[in-house]
Amino acid sequence: MILIQKTPQKVNQNFRNILKDIFIPPLCAVCGKVGSELICRRCISKIKEIGDQVCDYCGRPLSRIDSGNESCSFCKNEDFHFYRHRSFTIYEGEIRKIIRKYKYNKIYDLKEIIAGFLERAYFINYKHEKIDYMDTVPGEHMEILCRSLSGLIKIPFAGNILSVKKIIKQQGLDYIQRKNNIKEAFKVKNCTLSYGKNILLVDDVWTTGSTLMEISGILKRAGADKIYLLTIARGKDS
Repeated sequence: MILIQKTPQKVNQNFRNILKDIFIPPLCAVCGKVGSELICRRCISKIKEIGDQVCDYCGRPLSRIDSGNESCSFCKNEDFHFYRHRSFTIYEGEIRKIIRKYKYNKIYDLKEIIAGFLERAYFINYKHEKIDYMDTVPGEHMEILCRSLSGLIKIPFAGNILSVKKIIKQQGLDYIQRKNNIKEAFKVKNCTLSYGKNILLVDDVWTTGSTLMEISGILKRAGADKIYLLTIARGKDS
């Protein structure tokens, strides 16, 4: 029998973790309830998926009145570069708190939970599609999340999008301001990687879609074939 001896550093780290849980017990990142999970089951249960009654193109939830149409009135007036967009849920309540904790408070331990939401949305909507690789909007929080998602859905993460212009936060800007804010803000690092490929482009929240549409445009100009969009959540009225 082989005995594995713990180093003093590992013993000390384990001891510190035990003390931390005694004096600062694990709390649900949403409601603050003491428990063993980062997000308690009660909070998870409140997050409802978007059903299949959506615009075939942009994924906007449709009412019973217009559910017979393949695309919504918004899509009929737009010339998008992407092939299809789907979100896991609506940006409100618990999921809004989770995304904000992850993105702004940098609680990156939440990545596996959030990646699980994206994984489910992917398999419901895109599992039969031929996708060559996945990419995202440049930024630490999304790159960490996409690497976690990549391991779940077995699609390589490329990191082939580069930010070339400083942009201000999109929050509080209207549709036109958002489009101007991110215009020519990104470029493709390696065009040969995108040429002829089907790409899964991932982001956290779809509000007006201006950022994802801008990146979809540069990917199409780099020769990409189909671009599938996947977001954790979409705005309630977007």
